[in-house]
Amino acid sequence: MKIRKTFLILIVFLLTGTAFAQKKSASLAMLLSVIPGGGQFYTEHYITGSVIAGGEIALGYFAYKYHTEAREDSTKYASRNSILWWGFFLFGYSLADAYVSAKMYGFDVQADINKVSLLIYRRW
Repeated sequence: MKIRKTFLILIVFLLTGTAFAQKKSASLAMLLSVIPGGGQFYTEHYITGSVIAGGEIALGYFAYKYHTEAREDSTKYASRNSILWWGFFLFGYSLADAYVSAKMYGFDVQADINKVSLLIYRRW
């Protein structure tokens, strides 16, 4: 129980202690992606993190459910395997999104349209 409490305190410290930094560590974001949605919460993408966490938890639940049902009915193994593949895909997406979000953290995506010009040269 003490290890679990220490681990939880460490995760909360990592997620909130570095939230005010101007740069985010891509390796730490990917490491926190082991926890469902952790990398997205670290890079302050809370909605994406919630969706990914919900998806990973739901896929994990259904994979476990189909695995326990497959002991009685062997046709459930295909469903379980399909759910596991979707879970691996979502985990890979979570890793990639956490990496890109950490690298692009603090990047202003709004462009000033007055500073952008389009010149077309016509040569005869």
